[in-house]
Amino acid sequence: MILTSFEYKETGWELKDLAPLKPVNLFVGRNATGKTRSIRAIRNVAQFLQNNDLKTDQSFETELKFGSKEDKSWTMTYSFKITKDVVEKESLVVNGDILINRTKLTAKYKNTSVDPPSDKLIVQVRRDKSLYPDIEKLMEWAEGVVMVSCSGISNSSFGIGKVANRYSFSNLVDSLSEGEKKKVISLAKILGYNIAEIKVIEIGNALRFVQLKERSVLLADTQLSNGMFRTLYLLCFIFFIKHDKKLSLLLIDDLGEGLDYRRSVDLGKMIFNDCKEYGLQLIASSNDAFLMDVVDIADWQVLSRNNGKVTSINSENNPELFRKFRMTGLSNFDFFSSDFIDSYLNE
Repeated sequence: MILTSFEYKETGWELKDLAPLKPVNLFVGRNATGKTRSIRAIRNVAQFLQNNDLKTDQSFETELKFGSKEDKSWTMTYSFKITKDVVEKESLVVNGDILINRTKLTAKYKNTSVDPPSDKLIVQVRRDKSLYPDIEKLMEWAEGVVMVSCSGISNSSFGIGKVANRYSFSNLVDSLSEGEKKKVISLAKILGYNIAEIKVIEIGNALRFVQLKERSVLLADTQLSNGMFRTLYLLCFIFFIKHDKKLSLLLIDDLGEGLDYRRSVDLGKMIFNDCKEYGLQLIASSNDAFLMDVVDIADWQVLSRNNGKVTSINSENNPELFRKFRMTGLSNFDFFSSDFIDSYLNE
């Protein structure tokens, strides 16, 4: 299933009706409009569903809607509200049938009263594929959400040593077959990096790093520039997602950050095309002009913020705006950088 709509609200900040979300999406918007915060909100809700322990004084509410790529008529809506580590409401509706209906005082599953702990969601304490298959679908989706922040990818973010993170550079390289490593090397050459070899070196129980051969020079991953490290990391990640059948949603913040025109465009195309090909939903954010020009504006969510409320404009909630812009012949980036959107909305 894929996420089709997302809302989130906490004190002083609200993401309102982010919909419809598609199989691939690019969040664009001026600085401080909420691109990163929106992506992190989705990631945080997914992580929260997996975590059975509420943090003290945690307060927020959210609503997620899902659809199915196989069955266009299937829908799921899940929402809940947490106030100072107490569940005030929770609802799960599948194809119009109310499965969970919970308030601060009462809780029902399929019209049968249940008594969950006040600080636990029903979906967290009712895990059984046979008894609660729809709850399991939701929780498996949450477990498959992964976020990568491109501005945070650097050789210092993992370092040399034993790294438990399954998405560390060394673990990604380890997950690749020899044939896939050759493809990474080939793609790296297309992007301007003359790599001849890539492998993981492990010395004893404490030292583990990725070694690359560039021409005749051997380099450890800590010796790479941030741009080169970021590019190779994402190339390996592209192949990694083909192995992990449990992944449901890939969140990428600041896609294209720190890369030049050629690498930003080519890498962005690879990621968008691969996610489409392998059926992995993608939500990426970027202000990179190069990347915007190669991602169809039909896949854009243009975010804007009014005080603490963030809303989105897209080709489905404003089809005439997008139709008129396509007729101008301007570049995609002009749609974002000019006053075209403001002029249309103010008419």
